[in-house]
Amino acid sequence: MTTTRFLNAHLVDPSQSIDGIGYMDIDGGVITAINLGTPTKNSKIDKIIDCREAMLAPGIVDMRVQSADPGSEHLESLPTLLAAAAKGGITALACLPNTNPVIDEASTIDSLCLRASRIGGPRLYAYGAATKGLAGNEMAELGLMAEAGAVGFTNCTSSISDSLVMRRLLAYSNMLGKPFVQHCEDHALTREGEMNEGETSTRLGLIGSPSEAEVIIIDRDLHLLRRTGARYHVAHISTRAGIDAVRKAKIEGLAVTADTSPPYFLLNELAVSTYNTAFKLSPPLRSEDDRMAVIEGLADGTIDAISSDHMPVDRDAKMQPFGPAQPGASAVDTLLALCLTLVHQDQITMTRMIEALSIVPASILDIEGGTLSQGGVADFILFRPDSSWIITGANFISDSRITPFESHPVQGIVDATYVNGVAVFTRN
Repeated sequence: MTTTRFLNAHLVDPSQSIDGIGYMDIDGGVITAINLGTPTKNSKIDKIIDCREAMLAPGIVDMRVQSADPGSEHLESLPTLLAAAAKGGITALACLPNTNPVIDEASTIDSLCLRASRIGGPRLYAYGAATKGLAGNEMAELGLMAEAGAVGFTNCTSSISDSLVMRRLLAYSNMLGKPFVQHCEDHALTREGEMNEGETSTRLGLIGSPSEAEVIIIDRDLHLLRRTGARYHVAHISTRAGIDAVRKAKIEGLAVTADTSPPYFLLNELAVSTYNTAFKLSPPLRSEDDRMAVIEGLADGTIDAISSDHMPVDRDAKMQPFGPAQPGASAVDTLLALCLTLVHQDQITMTRMIEALSIVPASILDIEGGTLSQGGVADFILFRPDSSWIITGANFISDSRITPFESHPVQGIVDATYVNGVAVFTRN
């Protein structure tokens, strides 16, 4: 075994309340020591890496990524997805089951995870489809998928409209000890929608989707949650009403968690005024009041985690009028830098940001990582939070290069990403 010491690092680990200059030792993919201050001399250290006060934090655990592979490799191949994630500081990612074929049985989970392990890079996990073919009608083989390693169950970008099916899914998820991840949207209200409903949609002549569609599903599901006792996760929450419902559920003691993504705390519906289809997302960009509510929810912990919500999309599908254009955007390359915007604007602390990107999503999914604790797996990143750059989709490693943040200035560059003690990305 070779012991490597990372010296003069600004260590940030919310799980241990660590924030300061210190050092960390790793050996055989395991963290063997972590302390603030100057280490004593140790002849057993084989290699020293001087971090020059760069931040060293747990690797990002991205709990919501859409993989186009298998089935739509022209949008995004698994090798480029993993490489882009590594460049973005992501050490683990959980993929949604809306691939082709749909991940609704154990064999498809085995196949995807095995391919990812052979490629190398960030750890890849998979959600199991809640219903067969994601049709929303018949439950998939949840038990077999759980045995195969599914980290949770979801119907991806479609909420379960049938309340009886939803109740059964929550009951089985609870029995299996897995979270149920819901895209909260009443599709009867939004199926014709092109953007968020309001003054802006009226002015632009676009069909609006009422923001109430989110909280309607949350409220329904909370009633079912009280009967089943399941773990329930609200994906990419985006409205004040939805956040308030989650906040009340947490106070009540229900096992509810939520995540959001950078577009919902950095952009609002006014971005659509240019009719640029890069701003067509699902859920749609909301009002300024909703955006501020998302920031408040992140700051006070109502919103537990931040995910990339990476959704590869074909350029041709975006080169259309706004209405028929496909929603989606690339996001793994830019996740850390966009989140740091809130830190630089003093809207959340660095510790809270790292927490929302690492230990919290890892704990929701019950996977390793998200911490720098001694004896834990050596999944971590080195980054410089103040280094500036301009987001340019053409420079993404991801095959999907459409972003609503094109030409957006940001601060925060990943210098290196380590998985199991091995560098899977280093900046030249």
